[in-house]
Amino acid sequence: MEDYTAEMIRDMAFSFCPQCGTAIVPNHKGRPRKFCSPECRSRWNNTHPKPENWKTVRSKICPVCGREFSYRHQYGLERKYCSRACANKGRWKEGDANGRTAEHRA
Repeated sequence: MEDYTAEMIRDMAFSFCPQCGTAIVPNHKGRPRKFCSPECRSRWNNTHPKPENWKTVRSKICPVCGREFSYRHQYGLERKYCSRACANKGRWKEGDANGRTAEHRA
Protein backbone atom coordinates (compact mmCIF):
# COMPACT_ATOMS: atom_id res chain seq x y z
CA MET A 1 0.00 0.00 0.00
CA GLU A 2 2.83 2.41 0.83
CA ASP A 3 4.40 1.83 -2.58
CA TYR A 4 1.11 2.76 -4.27
CA THR A 5 0.81 6.00 -2.25
CA ALA A 6 4.43 6.94 -2.91
CA GLU A 7 3.93 6.29 -6.63
CA MET A 8 0.81 8.47 -6.71
CA ILE A 9 2.61 11.34 -4.98
CA ARG A 10 5.53 11.03 -7.39
CA ASP A 11 3.16 11.14 -10.39
CA MET A 12 1.46 14.32 -9.20
CA ALA A 13 2.93 17.42 -10.78
CA PHE A 14 2.89 20.06 -8.07
CA SER A 15 2.99 23.70 -8.94
CA PHE A 16 3.54 26.60 -6.59
CA CYS A 17 1.61 29.82 -6.14
CA PRO A 18 3.78 32.68 -7.48
CA GLN A 19 2.43 35.04 -4.79
CA CYS A 20 2.81 33.06 -1.55
CA GLY A 21 4.69 29.89 -2.59
CA THR A 22 2.02 27.43 -1.40
CA ALA A 23 2.01 24.08 -3.21
CA ILE A 24 -0.99 23.65 -5.50
CA VAL A 25 -2.20 20.08 -5.89
CA PRO A 26 -3.70 19.58 -9.35
CA ASN A 27 -7.25 18.29 -9.58
CA HIS A 28 -6.82 17.14 -13.20
CA LYS A 29 -10.04 18.86 -14.26
CA GLY A 30 -10.03 21.79 -16.63
CA ARG A 31 -7.26 24.34 -16.83
CA PRO A 32 -4.45 24.02 -14.27
CA ARG A 33 -4.55 26.58 -11.47
CA LYS A 34 -1.78 29.15 -11.26
CA PHE A 35 -2.68 30.62 -7.86
CA CYS A 36 -3.76 28.97 -4.61
CA SER A 37 -6.63 31.41 -3.99
CA PRO A 38 -8.47 34.38 -5.52
CA GLU A 39 -6.82 36.62 -2.91
CA CYS A 40 -3.34 35.63 -4.09
CA ARG A 41 -4.34 36.12 -7.73
CA SER A 42 -5.66 39.61 -6.94
CA ARG A 43 -2.53 40.57 -4.96
CA TRP A 44 -0.29 39.31 -7.78
CA ASN A 45 -2.23 41.19 -10.47
CA ASN A 46 -2.13 44.42 -8.45
CA THR A 47 1.63 44.24 -7.89
CA HIS A 48 2.57 42.93 -11.36
CA PRO A 49 0.65 44.95 -13.99
CA LYS A 50 0.89 43.74 -17.57
CA PRO A 51 3.06 45.92 -19.86
CA GLU A 52 0.28 46.23 -22.45
CA ASN A 53 -1.87 47.97 -19.82
CA TRP A 54 0.75 50.58 -18.89
CA LYS A 55 -0.04 52.75 -21.89
CA THR A 56 -3.79 52.59 -21.37
CA VAL A 57 -3.93 54.79 -18.26
CA ARG A 58 -5.69 58.01 -19.20
CA SER A 59 -6.46 61.25 -17.41
CA LYS A 60 -9.58 63.37 -17.61
CA ILE A 61 -11.23 66.23 -15.78
CA CYS A 62 -14.58 65.48 -14.15
CA PRO A 63 -17.28 67.78 -15.61
CA VAL A 64 -19.13 67.89 -12.26
CA CYS A 65 -16.44 68.61 -9.65
CA GLY A 66 -13.54 69.68 -11.89
CA ARG A 67 -11.10 67.22 -10.33
CA GLU A 68 -8.55 65.47 -12.55
CA PHE A 69 -8.74 61.67 -12.36
CA SER A 70 -6.93 58.74 -13.98
CA TYR A 71 -8.48 55.54 -15.21
CA ARG A 72 -7.59 52.48 -17.24
CA HIS A 73 -9.12 52.47 -20.67
CA GLN A 74 -10.47 49.01 -21.46
CA TYR A 75 -13.15 47.33 -23.54
CA GLY A 76 -13.77 50.54 -25.50
CA LEU A 77 -15.41 52.29 -22.54
CA GLU A 78 -14.47 55.85 -21.65
CA ARG A 79 -15.06 57.14 -18.16
CA LYS A 80 -16.61 60.56 -17.93
CA TYR A 81 -16.87 61.12 -14.17
CA CYS A 82 -14.38 60.64 -11.33
CA SER A 83 -16.80 58.81 -9.02
CA ARG A 84 -20.24 57.25 -8.82
CA ALA A 85 -21.50 60.29 -6.86
CA CYS A 86 -20.40 62.67 -9.63
CA ALA A 87 -21.90 60.37 -12.26
CA ASN A 88 -25.26 60.50 -10.49
CA LYS A 89 -25.10 64.30 -10.21
CA GLY A 90 -24.08 64.58 -13.85
CA ARG A 91 -26.94 62.43 -15.03
CA TRP A 92 -29.39 64.57 -13.10
CA LYS A 93 -28.05 67.65 -14.90
CA GLU A 94 -28.01 66.01 -18.36
CA GLY A 95 -31.46 64.47 -18.12
CA ASP A 96 -32.73 60.93 -18.46
CA ALA A 97 -33.70 58.95 -21.58
CA ASN A 98 -36.97 60.89 -21.83
CA GLY A 99 -35.19 64.25 -21.75
CA ARG A 100 -36.34 65.08 -18.22
CA THR A 101 -33.85 67.02 -16.09
CA ALA A 102 -33.82 67.51 -12.33
CA GLU A 103 -36.33 70.36 -12.60
CA HIS A 104 -38.85 68.11 -14.39
CA ARG A 105 -38.53 65.28 -11.86
CA ALA A 106 -39.44 67.33 -8.79
